[in-house]
Amino acid sequence: MDTSPDSDIRARTARPEHGIYGTVLTAGLIAAQDPLVESLADMVVDVLVTVAVFWLAHGYAHAVARPFGSDEGGEAAEPTRPLRPWGAARLAWASLMVSLPLARASIGPVAVLVLARLAGATLDDAQEIALWASVVLLALWGLRAGLAAGSTGWRLVRQTAGSALFGVVLVILETAIH
Repeated sequence: MDTSPDSDIRARTARPEHGIYGTVLTAGLIAAQDPLVESLADMVVDVLVTVAVFWLAHGYAHAVARPFGSDEGGEAAEPTRPLRPWGAARLAWASLMVSLPLARASIGPVAVLVLARLAGATLDDAQEIALWASVVLLALWGLRAGLAAGSTGWRLVRQTAGSALFGVVLVILETAIH
C-alpha cells in the first residue's frame, strides 16, 4: 500500500466534496451576475477570480488546520511536529492540490456560459443555460456518489434525482437572492 504524501493527495482529490462545493459556488456566482450591466467577459472574470480566491482560502485553511491534529473528516490524525521552511511550502502546495477540484468544478459551467453566448444566446439566456448545466453536474455528482456507495436500481435513481433536485432548489434560491 502506497502511504506517500502524493498518494494521500491523490486519495483526497478523488473525494467529491470540493468538486460539489465548487459546482454550487460557481452556480451561485453565475446567478449573482447581472446580464443587463455586465458583459460576458466581466462575468467570466468575476466568476473565475472569485473561485480562485475560494480555492486559495480552502488551501490555506487546510494547511493552517494541520497543527490541530485532525484530518478533513474530523478524525484524529497523526500528531504534528513543527515544519521546516521547505516542509511548509510542500504542505501549502499539497493543501492547494487537495482543494483543486473546487477550482476545476468551475470550468464546466463557465464553458457552457461562454459557448451558449457564442452560439447566439442572449447573455441572460446563456446565464440560465449555465445554471441548468450546474444542475446537471450536481446530478452527476449524485450519480457518482451513488455508484461509489454501491447503490443500484431505484436507490441509485433516487440518489441521482435527489442531487438534481437539490441543484434546482439552489438555482431557484440563488436566483431569488440576486
